[in-house]
Amino acid sequence: LATAGGDLPFLFRVEREAGPQKSKPSDRSFKVRLQDGETWVESVAEVRGDSLYWPFPVFESVLVAAVSTLGDSLNGYWYKTKYDTGSAVPFRAHRGGQYKFASRSTRLPDEVGGLWSGDLGPGTTALLPLIQKGPELSGTVRTPYGDYRYLTGLMDGDSLWMSGMDGGSAYLLRGRLEENGTLQGMIYSAKGPGRPWTMERDSNAVLPDPYGMAELRGAERPLTFQLRDINTDTLVRPGPPARATVIQMLGTWCPNCLDETEYLASIYPDLASQGVQVIGLGFERTHQPTKAIQNLRKLQARYSVPYPLVHAGKPDSLSILTVIPQLVKLKAFPTTILLDSTGRIRYVHTGFDGPATGPAFDLQKKKFQQKILELLGNSIN
Repeated sequence: LATAGGDLPFLFRVEREAGPQKSKPSDRSFKVRLQDGETWVESVAEVRGDSLYWPFPVFESVLVAAVSTLGDSLNGYWYKTKYDTGSAVPFRAHRGGQYKFASRSTRLPDEVGGLWSGDLGPGTTALLPLIQKGPELSGTVRTPYGDYRYLTGLMDGDSLWMSGMDGGSAYLLRGRLEENGTLQGMIYSAKGPGRPWTMERDSNAVLPDPYGMAELRGAERPLTFQLRDINTDTLVRPGPPARATVIQMLGTWCPNCLDETEYLASIYPDLASQGVQVIGLGFERTHQPTKAIQNLRKLQARYSVPYPLVHAGKPDSLSILTVIPQLVKLKAFPTTILLDSTGRIRYVHTGFDGPATGPAFDLQKKKFQQKILELLGNSIN
């Protein structure tokens, strides 16, 4: 991808779908596997005319690229949709690439593995946990509101190069180890001018407690709403007779929301067996309710979501206040609200540490389970 900071590389594999051997490429679909950290995310693409059409799972984004005559390169655009308006990022790819970045330095890579803490642009505290094996780097950027998912790359002498692309977001992280021991550089998304960052080594650095960031008013009142399930059209309500309720505020446009959805879907059978209700409130970046429901259904199918999902409006203050009037201001998606057996808000968790954060992800799961046990222990049902 072409960004203001230069090329943002990512790796993917294209394989033919099974089918009649005599079929033309234009009549065939392809399996595409996008590298996302140590995993490969599979989707399906197809050739339309002379172009590859590759829609990404769940996200409202698609990669459209012309196939070269020899079939060894692609040139086109990555299209993203936000509030029904598209944006395009130039894209090109070549067959045979195994590495995202090439080493140019004649010196050994500096050692930067470990935890770094600092600012990601003005007013944004961030952590940069890095794992280094020789020149190879992996890690992510953590903020109080979530993480930048899987970033991989290399240390080339004193220069840091990392990138990540998941179909919904894409980041290029460039930096240098300065003589004073700090890491300094720029981070670029697919669009925009980029932001400066500075980090210092700090093995004890922590982010604010995600359970202490939300501000509530009228929390003594039970949370009440009724919204229709996107599939059954039945009314979904929080609170009794459930012993506890998990309210997930999400959007299909939000990568960390997908991480949380996958986690909640995996533990839902255990939660349900203990009388815990889970409701997903979808706040979609579209003015079309029908399209919003389609997006949520794609999410539901992708992660086999067993709990009810409802369309709660757009991710703006009016929609949020209408559904959750006790929440003074939503600071991040996802935000997860835990209700006791009477329907009152007991805990609010801001943001989500996804699998890319490693130990932070594991600690978050442990604390969540502890909160659930506390609610069940105090249940009057």
